[in-house]
Amino acid sequence: MTTKTVPPCQAACPVHTDVRGYVTAISSGDLETAIRINRRVNPFPFTCGRICVRPCESVCRRAQVDEPIAIAALKRFAADNTRGINLFQKPESLYSEKVAVIGSGPAGLAAAHDLALLGYSVTVFEAQNIVGGMLREGIPEFRLPGDIVKDEIDLILSLGIESKTGLSLGRDFSIEELLRDFQAVLLAIGSQRSLLPKCKGIELSGIIKGVEFLKQVSRGERPHLGKSIVVIGGGHTAIDAARTCFRLGFPEITIVYRRSLEEMPANREEIEEVEKEGIKIMYLTNPVEFLGDGKVEKVLCIKMKLCEPDESGRPCPKPIENSEFEISADSVIFAIGYIPETDILESNRLTVSKDNRLIVDGTGYANIKGVFACGDVVSGPSSIVKAIASGKKTAKTTHCYLRNLPVEEEEKYLPFGMINDRIVKLISKSSRQKMPTIPIEKRINSFAEVELGYNWEQALMESQRCLKCGTSELAKQLRSLSRSKQSEN
Repeated sequence: MTTKTVPPCQAACPVHTDVRGYVTAISSGDLETAIRINRRVNPFPFTCGRICVRPCESVCRRAQVDEPIAIAALKRFAADNTRGINLFQKPESLYSEKVAVIGSGPAGLAAAHDLALLGYSVTVFEAQNIVGGMLREGIPEFRLPGDIVKDEIDLILSLGIESKTGLSLGRDFSIEELLRDFQAVLLAIGSQRSLLPKCKGIELSGIIKGVEFLKQVSRGERPHLGKSIVVIGGGHTAIDAARTCFRLGFPEITIVYRRSLEEMPANREEIEEVEKEGIKIMYLTNPVEFLGDGKVEKVLCIKMKLCEPDESGRPCPKPIENSEFEISADSVIFAIGYIPETDILESNRLTVSKDNRLIVDGTGYANIKGVFACGDVVSGPSSIVKAIASGKKTAKTTHCYLRNLPVEEEEKYLPFGMINDRIVKLISKSSRQKMPTIPIEKRINSFAEVELGYNWEQALMESQRCLKCGTSELAKQLRSLSRSKQSEN
């Protein structure tokens, strides 16, 4: 195994994007280089620039000085301003083997992208009538516009990847049937079956699932949910569902989350937008019963307290005795977790774990020869960038299988340490550029994208905040600062 010592942002990124490289390119006005650096490892820069959970920013060493670099916003700027530039050359078909990819979400398309670049003939099968999986139906337009996703997917498919839509595993074909025509099958069907709690009253009308609700709206449907909406959950689906309700004009929207703000999976910027839109969030609160005569009318909740960490590493919420209270609700939207369609997996002789995930080895190999899997069907619900990383890793494993090569160990990326406090004091502070957004009043009855993206001036100012960790640039900056402070004295 080879080991690289890199900036913390690159080490934290699941696909190890050279953040320092592309931010430096932006600071010099070279956007084509910036987007090429991104696309070396990530076929979804438009999408990740908008909805990535940004593990890179959480470790950015600039935060020791003031605020982390707006890494995702700069990625978006580079992508948006190079839109239409074709950076791909359709690869020649080097190999005779054909690979089937089941599922066209970020994991499946990332795998198909890398296999096509390696020279394989790839066919993607998608159960819905449109390629893209949850990117197309599970994320609202105000966060990720459909035309952006379409452009990104079309660019991936332009590598010669064939797509077949409206065809579902278990209904239209089996793994066994695919293996007659394809030399390898890569499974990336995601994790879309919603979990519901075992609460009394869960069968009442008016209790709906978050993903299904978002899919309905993405297809142009406008469900009538009543006046008071309660959304259960603290992840991106819960936040997206609540903000969608705001855009549909529902006047009273409350998010109920059993942990505190610190444990909430959604990004802080998203939570700020939720609060700006007048959506109430009740932390340390959990539903225990749904009340109503045939249809939900109230949610009986209980207050929670945080105790020792659970298996996720987060503090475990426990109920506080005698703290029950009621919330009025015409509809309840659940977004508390998802599992794969395990019955489809098991009917295809694939092995499923006790926690309802497809079992694979460390490289993505399933229990059937020639079958591999990646993304949420293996890991459970995760972020888009983790799904992309999983797809890329499994594509590499599939290539090694087809070429009868040993699977190489992954490179290990070690981050630089913290900046010395003495050095931190020498670095001049500069504020992070705020993302422009559309006014609150223009969001009602509109699914227009909320974040407008940086202009050139903002992008240059933000990119120049980068410390360029690990290069001589930081040392030069510090020497210059030190000299200027000495002259002042």
